[in-house]
Amino acid sequence: MDTIRSIFAFWILSASICGGVACGQIPPSTAEFRIDIDIYEDEKKQPVKIKTIFTNGKYIELDDDRHRITVVDPGLGNITILDSALKSRVSLEMSALESQFNSVLQKLTEDERRKFSSNGEPALEGDLIVIGNERMLYKFRTIVPSNPDIAKSYGDFANWSVRINALFNHTPPFLRMQLNQMLIDQRQLPSELRRVTVLTPPSAELPQGKTKEVVARMFLNEKLSSDDRARVATVLKSINEYVKTSDKAFFR
Repeated sequence: MDTIRSIFAFWILSASICGGVACGQIPPSTAEFRIDIDIYEDEKKQPVKIKTIFTNGKYIELDDDRHRITVVDPGLGNITILDSALKSRVSLEMSALESQFNSVLQKLTEDERRKFSSNGEPALEGDLIVIGNERMLYKFRTIVPSNPDIAKSYGDFANWSVRINALFNHTPPFLRMQLNQMLIDQRQLPSELRRVTVLTPPSAELPQGKTKEVVARMFLNEKLSSDDRARVATVLKSINEYVKTSDKAFFR
């Protein structure tokens, strides 16, 4: 309960300082760890499994089901996304990505920003913390890693991930970035995250409305295995070997 109270207190502070969008950049960390994520669009079916390895200040996301590898390197200031099926890659400058993101942000009105941000303080639903608005909700549980840098590094990676999704999938990321910033400042990780999208608002004909829920369950490994290190070496080798292509061709 003390953790939940501290999250609620931080929410009030962050809303006034950040205007509903995550604050600042996170310096690279020396923490080495792995996060495994099981993503369910239907909990009766097998999940999509994603691993993210954090090592030497780099964040390496391995989405083998979709043949996609993302390497975020804050030290070099770039993001490389690889297609392991086509043996192709694209490089994005982090400064350019942030500039594009900020340009989109500046064009939005305050009303437009509010539509995609939380419309109030966090609430409780059983043992889940809930934030959101009439279009989307995030419901989540948290854990506290032994090393606070783990939470900071994961939050930084999550923010870069949503920037990419915002530009290439046209998904407004403000609500997720609010959640990320809460967890960064509380030095916490999500252990379960439920994203609920409202497809049809409640009405007289459909009192409950219609929603779609995607569930992510996250598992922290605070030490890297020999297999993790071997996989990192293979990914870094692939960056030099895969054919470089344009943004337009890669994200077609």
